[in-house]
Amino acid sequence: MPNLAVATELKNHCGDSRRDDCGSNCGVEILYVGSRRPLDRELVEAADIPFKPIFAGKLRRYFSWHYFIDPFLVVLGFFQSLWILISFWPHAVFTKGGFVSVPVALAAFVLRRPIILHESDSRMGIANRIVSRLAKRVCISFPGVLEESEKVIFTGNPIRLEIKNGHADRGYQLTSFRPDKPIVLIWGGSQGAQQINELIVHEFHSLKSHFQIIHITGKGKQTPLHDPSYMQFEYLGDELKHIYAITDIVVGRAGANSLYELAFVQKPNVLIPLKNADQMNNAQYFQEKGGSIVLKEDQSLYQILNALWHNQKKYESMKRALADLARPDATDKIAKLILNLK
Repeated sequence: MPNLAVATELKNHCGDSRRDDCGSNCGVEILYVGSRRPLDRELVEAADIPFKPIFAGKLRRYFSWHYFIDPFLVVLGFFQSLWILISFWPHAVFTKGGFVSVPVALAAFVLRRPIILHESDSRMGIANRIVSRLAKRVCISFPGVLEESEKVIFTGNPIRLEIKNGHADRGYQLTSFRPDKPIVLIWGGSQGAQQINELIVHEFHSLKSHFQIIHITGKGKQTPLHDPSYMQFEYLGDELKHIYAITDIVVGRAGANSLYELAFVQKPNVLIPLKNADQMNNAQYFQEKGGSIVLKEDQSLYQILNALWHNQKKYESMKRALADLARPDATDKIAKLILNLK
């Protein structure tokens, strides 16, 4: 979660007495306001950060019966956020956007608490367009999302820098894999993706003949596959850095957070983006820059992976492109903006 990367960096800034870039806000206190999903609370509290859940209605572009309930949830979330912010009285409110950010940002605006918004994707969504009008600073991950100005700053995407500190020995222990056969990491986002899971099952016979496969299926999801060259996990937390250390190629969605992590660890990747404008645009950008390959509907995943692995010139050029795309200082830049906000 990028929010947690920023929270950790804030702690690092203010926990180091030698630093002179944290303004007058050393000894920072952090409170995370999030959705009522159990996974959100689990991840935040695992990072030793206090968590407050609120109700929030989703801003939908399609018809659903939830459409009639969502406005009431936004209002309820707004009053919950007012109470939380009055009680906590933050120096600043940082948000990564999404539907849960709207009631919090509205409450912060009413209470004149400055807002810093970060837009991850190459296209700004409805919630972020609303919040951006209230924000004092808007940070962007992709150039050109908004015209850069004193308010709009190209920072890149905040990532967990520790993901590059994995140990290959630990990765091999977790998987029982061997180093003489290439390893592919496959995932479908934090919640997993049934479409990708089914694709792996369909192409499994070909895939296992040339690759060892680490498959993050998503919580509550399993495949019927069993093979010495296949290891599945519902979810990976801190262990992911050790998995990265042994991974040769990644297959997954095109969320901005995942893409910038892959750029940081320089893992060539094949993308299967969700069919929405955000992920399609993200994937297209990374492909145009040479860091990713976007899988087309009529293509075989196995054939694309096999061709990439046997084209070392292409493989190395993708690693160089990813290194150019990476913004390892993004988290630090955002933390400084928050700490020095007037």
